[in-house]
Amino acid sequence: MNSLGGSGVPVGALSFGAAGIGNLYTEVTDEQAYEAVGAAWTSGIRYFDTAPHYGLGLSERRLGAALRGLPRAEYTVSTKVGRLLEAVETGGDDLADGFAVPVTHRRVWDFSADGVRRGLEASLERLGLDRVDVVYLHDPDDHAG
Repeated sequence: MNSLGGSGVPVGALSFGAAGIGNLYTEVTDEQAYEAVGAAWTSGIRYFDTAPHYGLGLSERRLGAALRGLPRAEYTVSTKVGRLLEAVETGGDDLADGFAVPVTHRRVWDFSADGVRRGLEASLERLGLDRVDVVYLHDPDDHAG
């Protein structure tokens, strides 16, 4: 296992990108999502990356559920901040943003200190974790201002 830069955060040669379990381009069931994470685990993958953007929080909820019960000290989780999810009642789907999920939230750009804290807190709640190991700014180059 390698470390991420000089941080001491353990990462392997491969990671599991969890956009797919957030219904990226096509719907997958909860069972398929859990099986995918389980197959990654069985294959030795211990670094899992997700984001609120992926399926309007679905990826984080599914990843957290799939990891529940596994030894927390044995895996690394990263998520992203910069897009807050605000509940809406518009209906329709999120395919315009690439995810086969109903529109239940809208993404709101917020890279402020408060926005980062609120985004991380919401991610931890969706994941069901008390911490993540790495937090990235999600697509900051798309939000130059």
